[in-house]
Amino acid sequence: MTQIEKTIHMQQGDKGKDEWQHRHDYAETFFKRAIGELPEMESAKAAANLLADEIQVNDSVLDVGCGAGHYLRSLLERVEVPFIYTGTDATSGFISAAKRAWANNSKASFRVGDILELPFGNQEFDVVMCNNVLLHLPSIVRPIHELIRVARRFVLIRTLIGEKSFRVQEVYSKDTWPFSDVPTPGEFDEAGEPVSFGYENIYSKGYFEAILRRASPEAQLQFIQDTFFDADAINRSAETEGLASPTRVVDGMQVYGYVITPWHFVLIRLPT
Repeated sequence: MTQIEKTIHMQQGDKGKDEWQHRHDYAETFFKRAIGELPEMESAKAAANLLADEIQVNDSVLDVGCGAGHYLRSLLERVEVPFIYTGTDATSGFISAAKRAWANNSKASFRVGDILELPFGNQEFDVVMCNNVLLHLPSIVRPIHELIRVARRFVLIRTLIGEKSFRVQEVYSKDTWPFSDVPTPGEFDEAGEPVSFGYENIYSKGYFEAILRRASPEAQLQFIQDTFFDADAINRSAETEGLASPTRVVDGMQVYGYVITPWHFVLIRLPT
């Protein structure tokens, strides 16, 4: 790795991962979604529909940022052919929840893995999916390269893409984030930098496509705005699932806190 990649890895490992390790609300919600106690995520249903015709008989499917395997539930509902599923996530608590949820499924396996250094070989999986992860990272360059490196035929990404790029930081403190250990007041240090935060970054389509082209110049790309959601279902989830910062729909747009979130799917068909 280059020095800048090592720095990103350190930030993601020492700050980002630690923050998610304490997100017990998400682990429990993901688990309940995976076993069917809570409704499927709208984005999981949309991703599964997009992959339904792409996954072939006995394909190997990698889910990067798998949580508790709640996207697997949606895949099994919509993909009509048998496939082999592997889930990986940097948060060990999510992987533990996934192993509990899918203990009786012999075609599903889970392991801790870092998107900056995926623990898999080149072109090991026919289909790779990565949903709701890239926006939380300090850089998408190496993650995109890693997703394409381990894929043989097809990659599906869901993240925030718009006309312009925005670096968005949600600043944590005890008052605003129940899982934070930052006292209030104390959100910022003397230099004005946040003491603890999470990224919610939006990337321009042009920048995103340029990174993809660097990773695979011959790939066929398709950007699809995610409009495949039931607004009432999302708002019901926000009210009932107990997450500290749920997504809501306002005037037909998905909103996180004060941020309008331009969700897009990116379909990447790799040269064979």
